Amino acid sequence: MGKNETYNVGVKYEGFRFLRFGFVEQDACNDEALGIQLFVDIDDTGSVLDGKAKIFVKVAVLFVRDGEKEIVANIETVSIFGLEGVRNEVDEKEHVKYPEMLLTTLVSLAISTTRGAVLAKGAGSFLEMKPLPIVDPKAFVGRSPEKQGSVAG
Repeated sequence: MGKNETYNVGVKYEGFRFLRFGFVEQDACNDEALGIQLFVDIDDTGSVLDGKAKIFVKVAVLFVRDGEKEIVANIETVSIFGLEGVRNEVDEKEHVKYPEMLLTTLVSLAISTTRGAVLAKGAGSFLEMKPLPIVDPKAFVGRSPEKQGSVAG
């Protein structure tokens, strides 16, 4: 696909779930400075059948007590996207070549959904006062899976 060539891909948000949701007791984190580390993994290793594919975007969040580097919350989510109109073009490692703008949009949706879900599920705990930072989703796209994503907040 040429650099300026475009094509339309239909996207459907097919699901969201928590894979892990754990945190320490409320009193342990009151009024403390917490660092937030955000990791993203794009699982796009599935195949394309009749122009349709699925992409799973996992978002892992660690809330870390700054002074001690102790993890006080460990949360992981997955967002599932169904795609239509995908071209069956693969790279040298046999992975489907998706447009970078598409992957950036999916990462942005997954992070935003995780942000809201953590605030809702963490209501009544310190998590409702510690929203995930606004980050540039491009920082998580275009990297090898081993290096994909950590952004400290």
